[in-house]
Amino acid sequence: MTAMTRVKKDIGFLSRIALCHITGRRYPLSVTYIATYRCNFACRYCDVFTYKAREMTTSEALSMIDEFASIGARRFSFNGGEPLLRADIGELVARCKARGLFTTMFTNGSLVAGNLRKIKDLDILSVSLDGPEDVHDAQRMKGSFARVVEGIKAAKGAGVKVWTNTVLTSLNLGRVDEVVALAESLGVKMIFQPVIDYSHSSGSKSINGLKALDGDYARAIERLRDLKRQGAPIVHSDEYLDYIKVPVWSQNKRKCWAAQLYCAVTPSGQVAPCYPIFNAGDWPSGLEIGFRNAFLKNRTFSCDGCYCALVETDFLYSFNFRAMLNLARSVEARS
Repeated sequence: MTAMTRVKKDIGFLSRIALCHITGRRYPLSVTYIATYRCNFACRYCDVFTYKAREMTTSEALSMIDEFASIGARRFSFNGGEPLLRADIGELVARCKARGLFTTMFTNGSLVAGNLRKIKDLDILSVSLDGPEDVHDAQRMKGSFARVVEGIKAAKGAGVKVWTNTVLTSLNLGRVDEVVALAESLGVKMIFQPVIDYSHSSGSKSINGLKALDGDYARAIERLRDLKRQGAPIVHSDEYLDYIKVPVWSQNKRKCWAAQLYCAVTPSGQVAPCYPIFNAGDWPSGLEIGFRNAFLKNRTFSCDGCYCALVETDFLYSFNFRAMLNLARSVEARS
């Protein structure tokens, strides 16, 4: 993509956000595709691996990508389950890049080393890393830490930009310095989110057992802020860290752009307002009525707040200057 083409796309991207602000017109600028519910992990806070659904075929998924690209999508994220369990994931990633989409993938990291060819076109690979070996294996799966680290090193060696994604729980709050040091030693950037009871979580009882005392949690977030100021490669804006410091949805209000500027697509092709609630309703099917129509058929949705990467997206789409500047600095050109 030439510099001029990139500038034109950026102007178009910003103009559509502005039109949504002014006129209420809705554009699926960011799409999260839950490529599969299948997963080779059984993490303590997630039940997605237990779900069953028909998965879109390769041709259906490619058509879905093409349709979203044709109606203005700029960002496309593969999620799961474990997306690398789809045999055709490399073909789908390549189609995203061919259509000029900024393409990311969230993975548990265990299958990365054996699938480098399939992820080579990604702009960012986000790998789950919950802490040092004892913590990571306790939260994710016994023996998984070594495979994850191997995957991170392999991806970086192949020229793929890697971020780590850490879920903050009672097991790792007191060890954020170790998490940051580990990521720094691997030469990657970091994102964090608190454990929370979503519609696809492992249940309130399990999630509540992983939550930390308020004081411990607040101190951990303040420590992340300090480390970021000291130069640690933490992606988040100060706005995000302020926002998640009190993980109580009713207390943290922000403008939510779900079903207005972003959406999520389930393995079977249903279009939900966003990833955190994909399992909370019977959403319209893009395969039946078209993905544009399915996106527009959803009512605009706004909850009290969530604690994931979408918070930063909401700040971006709300034209929060500091959040936009922070993101621009974090997503620099691949070295």
